[in-house]
Amino acid sequence: MKTVYTFIISCLALVFTVTGTQTAAAQATSQARETKLTMSDGTELFVKISGKGRPCVFIHGGPGAWSHSFEVLGLNTLEDSLQMIYVDQRGSGRSGKAATGDYSLRRMTQDFDEIRQQLGYPAWTVLAHSFGGIIATEYAYYYPKTISRMIMLTTTLNLEHSAQVQITKGLELLKPADPSPFVDAKRPTMDRFMAMNQALNQKNIYHQLMYTTEQGHQKMNQEDAKRPQNYGFGQSWYKYPEYLQDFTEVTKTLKMPVLVISGEQDYSVGPDHYKSFKFPNQTIVSMPGAHVIYLEQNAQFQKAVKEFLKKTSRKI
Repeated sequence: MKTVYTFIISCLALVFTVTGTQTAAAQATSQARETKLTMSDGTELFVKISGKGRPCVFIHGGPGAWSHSFEVLGLNTLEDSLQMIYVDQRGSGRSGKAATGDYSLRRMTQDFDEIRQQLGYPAWTVLAHSFGGIIATEYAYYYPKTISRMIMLTTTLNLEHSAQVQITKGLELLKPADPSPFVDAKRPTMDRFMAMNQALNQKNIYHQLMYTTEQGHQKMNQEDAKRPQNYGFGQSWYKYPEYLQDFTEVTKTLKMPVLVISGEQDYSVGPDHYKSFKFPNQTIVSMPGAHVIYLEQNAQFQKAVKEFLKKTSRKI
């Protein structure tokens, strides 16, 4: 990923008819369809729909990544159980930059509800990865009745905490003669994180926070090399202080079933970060693997998700 602030650092008109609590889209076959949807502020968003079953929208991380690499490197293995809706967020990937320059958290959440409405889904499952967990949590807070269940895949809900995890692990990897740029408590955490990010990238070892195998790292690089040079969101999100809030407190209010998947070697968001989540109806699955667990441990990832889908299918 080329965004500096990174915690994972992926035109057909669609007309659907609502039938009871499901739509024709939710009953569709696995034939993939791509479109561009225009939001209320004029921003065009790339959307791909593939798979069969109940709808599940994917909220990627970054900030400012894209949905393609997630799709082809592991999430598409869920398409026999879910109709996946892959979205490139505004200012990211194949989507347009914000028409009015608005990359606020509230605008990001509004985008997802406008997509849901345009596609005709009464409700859907939300699957979020990494920084996408912040967007998903805020989205669920404002639109809880539209979300039947959530899957939080190696997500951060507190950027400052995850930044400190990266700093601590980075010190272990770098063993710097002068650690002061990374440990000076007078410097803001995010400034120290940026210094660590830069130092790890100079040594070409930042990927060790996110991957357990070099093969996984190379596969991701190959797919992300196809990514459009679109960094509108990645270069703007830090101007909005709301992204730096501790969203773990919000989880107390979200009552839908939630599956939390954590990687035991995930030093991008923290292997124990999930312990601060307080969803009232959460299922925790911690497994060997790092930040891209859907790629490096796909069989276990599939098993955890599909068991959760089966367990919750009667409740939605």
